[in-house]
Amino acid sequence: MLSKINSLLLIIVVSLFMAVSCDKSGSDIESGDFPDPIQIELRSDEKEMVRADQSFAFEFFEQLFVEESLDKDKNFMVSPLSLSMALAMTWNGTAGETKEAIQKTLKMDGFSDDELNGYYKKLKEALLKTDPSSKLSIANAIFTNQFVTFKPDFIHTNQSFYNASVKAVDFGKSETVNVINQWASDNTKGLIKSVIDMTSPDDLMYLLNAIYFKGIWTSEFKKKNTVDKPFTYENGTRKNVAMMHQTAKFNYTEDENLKLVQLPYGNQAFSMMVLLPTDGKKLKDVVLLLRQEGYWERLSSLLRDTEVELSLPKFKTEYSKVLNEILTNMGMGIAFTGSADFSRMSDISAEISFVKQDSYISTDEAGTEAAAVTTIGIEVTAHPDKMIFNADHPFLYLIQENSTGAILFMGVVKNFDE
Repeated sequence: MLSKINSLLLIIVVSLFMAVSCDKSGSDIESGDFPDPIQIELRSDEKEMVRADQSFAFEFFEQLFVEESLDKDKNFMVSPLSLSMALAMTWNGTAGETKEAIQKTLKMDGFSDDELNGYYKKLKEALLKTDPSSKLSIANAIFTNQFVTFKPDFIHTNQSFYNASVKAVDFGKSETVNVINQWASDNTKGLIKSVIDMTSPDDLMYLLNAIYFKGIWTSEFKKKNTVDKPFTYENGTRKNVAMMHQTAKFNYTEDENLKLVQLPYGNQAFSMMVLLPTDGKKLKDVVLLLRQEGYWERLSSLLRDTEVELSLPKFKTEYSKVLNEILTNMGMGIAFTGSADFSRMSDISAEISFVKQDSYISTDEAGTEAAAVTTIGIEVTAHPDKMIFNADHPFLYLIQENSTGAILFMGVVKNFDE
């Protein structure tokens, strides 16, 4: 099993903090009943891109972890893959400094347009095939302002590489909100029903990525072994929670900072990696370690098939977060300003109004069900609040019939001598 895990590790880790899920329950299923995972072969440049994707995921997660720690410090879950794919589609409409900033934020600088888009196309197609026993869907959509002409290359690229559906809508109509939210709901099996509250006639475009995954544990937890046990918070508070138990063979390793166990789903193409800080260490210490170059790769290479007495709490998290500030901190702040260059998208001056991710995860004895939707709103660059018109010098005027533009009178005011 270790050889299979090593060969798939680069792909699996992209989804480290994205859950995978289950649509079956109850019955015990032996690992031999699952079809073997389809091996995903990567070229050397594609392996570099996976490592870049991992680096983006860990930095994004660290930024979010710090921000949430300073806020309500609640549970959260995000999909780095959903975010990076949505940003890549958006990137296809940018030029100049804006294009460079997004590419660097994604850690993909140095790769050509075709290489970057080709990577996401191959990754998407491969992930959908590797485990027939799990349910995974990855969907992309672009909703455009029906009154604006967009560059054909931008639309064609996102359709060809991301299989994005493209729909022209009227952002001035309230029902457009329902159309976009229905798309999110349809592509997450109803787990995420709403991603936006309103649209505006100044909106240029909405780009969305939705990921849904449902798969059963390769080694299920028996419900009869789930009992209430204390869970201790970092501040010392203790609370009884529903704790699942099983003893089985899992890939496992540890160092002085954490214990790592790999819980596979279905045919073991996908898995949940659980990182547990050791005594004296905190979550923030683990998050910082993941940012260290090579740490995750070295730790993962030490995974060994080990008998593990495992206790894991059942949990469910629903989360929503606007990511503008985090992505600005990561280097793409220009995309949120009037200086943004979206000239490969349209001839209209535009900027990103918001990047938002909504996510859901539920883990129980049978497996994990999870979904995430990343929504990127792009609007026409804001005009100044006030324009000054001071007719204190000669001016021309005309009187027209507005429906036809027919001019009835024209004149000029040059002086007031008479």
